[in-house]
Amino acid sequence: VCMLCHQAEADPHICGRKLENRGIYVHEFCLLLGSKRFQHRIRRAGIMGFLLEDIRDTVQQAARKRCFVCGKSGATITCRETGCDRSFHLPCAVEGECITQFLPPY
Repeated sequence: VCMLCHQAEADPHICGRKLENRGIYVHEFCLLLGSKRFQHRIRRAGIMGFLLEDIRDTVQQAARKRCFVCGKSGATITCRETGCDRSFHLPCAVEGECITQFLPPY
């Protein structure tokens, strides 16, 4: 199960591929869009350049946020609209009629 969106089987077009390192499971796009941390240049640093400690911190911070769509805790995606404080799980964003964009390079 992805530690960020809490789904085992999510649409890979929405969440990306599932990645694992030392028992930490995340979807590629859940990690890129949900982490407020930065990627390190060393790809071996954890998962996709994110340190495992940073991923754990992101999960802990998200535990205090509720998803606007499903109401469950662990929402890592924050709305970027000025004045909006809504948070989402990446798979729930589609149901909530959110627009998500990822434009490389991250």
